[in-house]
Amino acid sequence: MKSSDLIVITTAEAKPGKEKIVQQASRDVAQAARTQSGCIAYSVLRSAANPAVTVHFERWTSKAKRHTFLAGADVKKFVSAVSGAFVESPNPLSYQILDEA
Repeated sequence: MKSSDLIVITTAEAKPGKEKIVQQASRDVAQAARTQSGCIAYSVLRSAANPAVTVHFERWTSKAKRHTFLAGADVKKFVSAVSGAFVESPNPLSYQILDEA
């Protein structure tokens, strides 16, 4: 893995009653991402303290590869499935590696 890899972490809280919809849509988009060129890793996590909170952890070879995925049908399907399901709009944060074991 390279220090030039793009890492994106997105945390979001589902509205009450929307948790299962968000979790399934998150699994679906993660599975789709893993098949894409440039996707090194895509994991979906659920908070142990608050099951309504999910975290998407993405690792891509480049910003361009992620952008291509974001423009595709799988992400459009995800956005449609979770429309209105979050307490606040998710805010993806991008990172690059400084040090890694």
